[in-house]
Amino acid sequence: MFRTAAYITLVFLLASCSHKKNNELPVARVYDTFLYPDDIKGVGSGMNKPEDSIEAVKNYIDSWIRHQLLLRYAEDNMPDQNEALTKQLQDYKESLLIYNYEKELIDQKLDTTVSDEEVAKYFADHKDNFELKSGIVQLRYVMLEYKPKMKLDSLRKWMKNPNEINDSKLNNYCEDEAVKYSLSDSTWFEPEQLMTLFPTDKFDVENAQYTKAYVEVPDSNYMFLIRFQDYKFKGNDAPLSYVKQDIYNIIMNQRKLAFVNGIHTNIYNQAKDNGKIEIY
Repeated sequence: MFRTAAYITLVFLLASCSHKKNNELPVARVYDTFLYPDDIKGVGSGMNKPEDSIEAVKNYIDSWIRHQLLLRYAEDNMPDQNEALTKQLQDYKESLLIYNYEKELIDQKLDTTVSDEEVAKYFADHKDNFELKSGIVQLRYVMLEYKPKMKLDSLRKWMKNPNEINDSKLNNYCEDEAVKYSLSDSTWFEPEQLMTLFPTDKFDVENAQYTKAYVEVPDSNYMFLIRFQDYKFKGNDAPLSYVKQDIYNIIMNQRKLAFVNGIHTNIYNQAKDNGKIEIY
């Protein structure tokens, strides 16, 4: 209601104006450009107080006026830019339209399934491209809230002796009790990641990595149980599981490129066959 009252007030103030849009009188003008009530519909509607809503409308109108003034001055003082900008806008519009068309076809028709066999073949054929830039470590860890006299015997057994039965019990336990955990044998971590996961200042990380040790690290609020399983040095070939997502992305990008090139070729050939292309 208060927004309607504000509109009525503005309409009365501009009652002498002859410019209308959809039978609405404007609420502001800059040179020959007008702002109408419909243009500011919804402005200030989320405010709790009527006066805040009215202030939001005033601020919007003021911002609109300032923008229109700057635009007018820019147009008047840089007339040579108009033609160049028109060309740039046309180029952008055409590029955006083509991009959206290609994207729509890709979303509808491109096969996004990449089999493990495809990933493994690409990895085998391009191993030289997957040299490690830093050392990586494979581990399992469980992060628990620290409690006095914690009973960890079963958890230690499951962590130290991975097998199908122990892994199942460990996973069930972590789902119920752990603050955070990672039990995957295909997950690798970079050294910088370890510093964000554990209080690495409380134990010898390097030695634990190389010896594939099991360690328990108590902190002020948490207990960390960590089993180091493998380590790869900088310069070694990366494990397939470490680069699997990268290879998937590469294969998909190659498919998209081939798919788009095919679209271009088909459109060109059809137009040529149908006499839609002539070179004079």
